[in-house]
Amino acid sequence: MKLKTIVFILVSIIASDSCKEVIFNNPLDPDASIETLKIVKIVATSLSGDGDIAYDGEKFWKSNTFGTLYAFDIESGVIIRTLSSKPASGLAIFQDKLYICNGENIIYSYDPLSGDLIDQISTVELYPKYLSPMDEGLLLYDVRSYSFFNYHPETGASSPLFQVSGVNIGGIEFFQEGVLFTDMNTNSVYHYSLEGDMLNVFLSPANSTSGITIDGTGYIYLFTLDGQLYKVSLP
Repeated sequence: MKLKTIVFILVSIIASDSCKEVIFNNPLDPDASIETLKIVKIVATSLSGDGDIAYDGEKFWKSNTFGTLYAFDIESGVIIRTLSSKPASGLAIFQDKLYICNGENIIYSYDPLSGDLIDQISTVELYPKYLSPMDEGLLLYDVRSYSFFNYHPETGASSPLFQVSGVNIGGIEFFQEGVLFTDMNTNSVYHYSLEGDMLNVFLSPANSTSGITIDGTGYIYLFTLDGQLYKVSLP
């Protein structure tokens, strides 16, 4: 009887948490659909290493921890331009600004045309490692709480979405009112609702998948550690 009471209390505490937690004890959840994303095109680039990618409507941007942002052509993979920046793991294009982060409690914004630093934003108790544009702000992944947040860079307001653990995220993207993120440990791409419900889990057709983004037509792009860009579609 006491055991039942203790279990009930623990379940109640977990259910009342405002930021839903998803624990990846088994990343490839047997109850989820597991399919392989379909390759549409593969583009080779001269870039490599981890770091996310973003699409500005014309070209892709690639972050890295060496303090340089690269813009490259969507069709050929040729580097178009480079910008000096703070070291970055995550980046996002939002309201004509280029936002970057690197797992510290600071987000930097740059003018993507001039390369000038526009602002240095303290995120206080949040330590974002990855970013993506949302409808009215930024999707943010906080490495200290292992949680996704909706963050407004103009006001600093944030709201928790859901928490994940046991996954090695390489890139994130807001997609179909949910979240896409890569897991470099299992070479998988997860699709979650903003409430933290698993919608799908896909196997990446590429090895060592890191960055992820989408274009204006709904195609998904995966960037690998060896510099390959995979254009893929849902099964």
